[in-house]
Amino acid sequence: MALDPLPLAPETPVALYVDDRRLATLFCSPFNLDELAVGHLVTRGMLVRRSDLLSLLVCPDYRSVQLRTATGAGLIAQAEDIVYSGCGAARVGEIGTAVGAGTAGFPPPPRAAPDRPRYRLQTLTELSAKMFSMAELYARTGGMHAAALAREEDGYFVMREDVGRHNALDKVLGRGFLDGITLQDSVLLTSGRIASDMVLKAVHAGVYVLVSRSIPTTEAYSIAVREGVTLVGRIGTSTPVVYTWKDRIRN
Repeated sequence: MALDPLPLAPETPVALYVDDRRLATLFCSPFNLDELAVGHLVTRGMLVRRSDLLSLLVCPDYRSVQLRTATGAGLIAQAEDIVYSGCGAARVGEIGTAVGAGTAGFPPPPRAAPDRPRYRLQTLTELSAKMFSMAELYARTGGMHAAALAREEDGYFVMREDVGRHNALDKVLGRGFLDGITLQDSVLLTSGRIASDMVLKAVHAGVYVLVSRSIPTTEAYSIAVREGVTLVGRIGTSTPVVYTWKDRIRN
């Protein structure tokens, strides 16, 4: 007996133009494209302040997004061609240099020293549970990723979904940037494994706590140790693990 298929995960190519120059074609889920575009630039170091973004236009057919920056960042950034939903924005050859120079040639923010505990493990568990409870497409299709950006101080919380885990991360960071949230005081949560591209995105956005119910890769671990990023894995299980810069997390 044939079973009814689950809904498919939505994916389409979207062209990203910055300062009248085609920067990349992103394979992504075609919603929250304004946030995706902004977050993609934030995680490449191309947008730092809200005033850096002059204009943002999502075309009516959802096939392209156009941004204009005050700094002309799009004119000097390295083009990415096609970024598939199963891959991150940083090329393999850039991993060793991307943190120091930025994937677009722009430096990341200064490192954040773990001067005080930032989050309790129980709080991170609750935030992760909230993310999954809101992720309708993740539950419906089994083929989507979810990400969330949260601040304990004021209760800020935003969740987004995408077929690509790095796209979902870009979407919540883009939303936070547009909302004027201080990203350095926030925590990032993801449904997928923490690979090197995810840590690089966090570093360039200035977020230094990254949480997943999965685990980090070896390269992600090395970058996190070097750049001062706290990685928390297996969240929501009976044995969550704080892999790096443990002083930011308290029991």
